[in-house]
Amino acid sequence: MLILVVLVTGATISVVVGYRLTRNRMEDAETLLKSLKRSIIDDEPDWNQWNLNSPIDTKDTFVKVRTKMPKRPHQTFYSKHTKRFLRAKQYKLPFGPDIRYIDGYGIFYRSGTESKYIYYETWTSLDNVLHIFRLILLDLVLVLILCGSLGYLVVVWLARRLNQPLADLTSAAKKINHAESLSYREALPVPANPVEVHDLGTEINQLLQSLNEQALRDHQFVSDASHELRTPLTAIRGHISLIKRRGDQHPEIIPKSLKFIDNESERMQKMVESLLRLSRMDHVSIEMNYVDVNQIVQDTIDNYQPNISQPIHADMATKVMMATVNTDSLQQILIALLNNANKYSPADAPITVTTSMVHGAPTIQIADLGAGISDDDKAHIFERFYRVDQARSQKIPGTGLGLAIVERLVHLNQAEISVTDHQPHGTSFNIKLSVNHSEKTSE
Repeated sequence: MLILVVLVTGATISVVVGYRLTRNRMEDAETLLKSLKRSIIDDEPDWNQWNLNSPIDTKDTFVKVRTKMPKRPHQTFYSKHTKRFLRAKQYKLPFGPDIRYIDGYGIFYRSGTESKYIYYETWTSLDNVLHIFRLILLDLVLVLILCGSLGYLVVVWLARRLNQPLADLTSAAKKINHAESLSYREALPVPANPVEVHDLGTEINQLLQSLNEQALRDHQFVSDASHELRTPLTAIRGHISLIKRRGDQHPEIIPKSLKFIDNESERMQKMVESLLRLSRMDHVSIEMNYVDVNQIVQDTIDNYQPNISQPIHADMATKVMMATVNTDSLQQILIALLNNANKYSPADAPITVTTSMVHGAPTIQIADLGAGISDDDKAHIFERFYRVDQARSQKIPGTGLGLAIVERLVHLNQAEISVTDHQPHGTSFNIKLSVNHSEKTSE
């Protein structure tokens, strides 16, 4: 591109300069004609006076003057060497009908004019113009070559300087791509300049961090799922082995073992179903409507109360609370949290469900009077398979996926969930809903 710009610039300058030089020479020819007219004495040109008084050098100019005076014979006058000049072979050039190449003399410009009974014809040499044009063209070529060479070196240096950060990014990416083992903390080097490459490196590192975190979560998920499934499978195989070894001699152990196998297989089935449900939520679309939150909460409590022993106290906001949610998923969230409160609180301890407006947002609070959750555990309770107090949790039915499903459903409803302590003891789950009037969201 640089070389093309240089060539176009040089060609443009050459054409303009050549045109202007030629025009100046043509104007000189017109000036010579005017001075020639002033040198006519008694209908005959005085060549010496013309040469002396002409403002322009006449040595490369040939003149022919023809007179047609009435009652006088026609006469033709030639300047020095003009007859021999006119006998030379002429060639028309494509630059114009009055510009011709004269064999042995060069390129000339022919101009002529008639004044009353006298016709003037001049031939002005363009060799000086061509000489100057050749010098200018040569200088331009040299300058263009010099500028092109220097420009090429500068462009190459600048391109390498600009591309070096990209080359470093590519090299680092190749190392990460071909690494035998990954720590999932890899990052690309981010140069300070240029700004575009800096921004690109930053975005790529953010993408890498997101992918690494997802990979770590997937690995942890597979590890936790394997552990959670391995435990009941081991127990089931142990009871099957027990039945095989001692079932004939001690038939009384068969019903107990079968009941254990049935319970564990049912728990495994629920776990697998929950896992499938979680995986489907990664690519799900839900329809959201502007609904009355109090009505949904009250209907859910009425339907769920018969299933648990703890009384559920509803403390509803006095005013109508409207929010944009998916009704079915909100009911699933409420049931899951009520079920969690049922499992981790005493059988006679009430569960309180409160609806209120907090900082302009509809909020639902589900509080129990159980043992509560420590501050360290609060940061992990929404992780898959995480259960507070593992020793005690083994006696409580569940898969460890309920709160993970709740957190995902809350996110799909563009809401927020948090967990706090409930005074004097227990746990409080707080759901902050969205008041956006959009009807549909997908993720």
